Amino acid sequence: MAKVLIAEQSHVIGLGLHSLVKNFQEVESIKIVAHDKECCSVLKHFEPDVLLVNTAFLGVEAMRELMELKKPESIVIHVFNTALPYDAPMNQISILDSKTSLHSKIEEALSKVRLVQEDMDNEELSPRERAILKEVALGLTNKEIAEKTYISTHTVISHRKNITRKLGIKTVSGLTVYAILNNIIQMEDIS
Repeated sequence: MAKVLIAEQSHVIGLGLHSLVKNFQEVESIKIVAHDKECCSVLKHFEPDVLLVNTAFLGVEAMRELMELKKPESIVIHVFNTALPYDAPMNQISILDSKTSLHSKIEEALSKVRLVQEDMDNEELSPRERAILKEVALGLTNKEIAEKTYISTHTVISHRKNITRKLGIKTVSGLTVYAILNNIIQMEDIS
């Protein structure tokens, strides 16, 4: 299932994109933001798979922040207020495009998301994720793990989300049991 973020200052265009996107079965939830500051704030918690971003809406600095905050596998579709050439890339749409054209480009983005999610679901834990899981199972906080592994707290949180998604285990106690059963930690390691 995909999450979609629409960053559009025009209420009418935002609602139009929302109306189009909500018809896709694989769309789980949609958020519309109308301010650049709100966009980056929502991005941190919502973690969209597809972003429909009006190029006139976000300034250079906000766009740079958006690209840094989004998940690496997220797909960004740039929305233009002007007509685009016929051979415009699939990650560019115009508010002047036909419903058919918009539908096909959004459908292609969602199919890419589906493939990425299927690949990720079939993945095993990476060595880094196993290392983070070990620290979680040992009872360390995100901040303590970040300090110990020399990565940011945000990166630790991303790893934890990936671990939870891959294993389907949401609690620390469940992750601890998994870590013990898979020899990531030993019973003696738990204090």
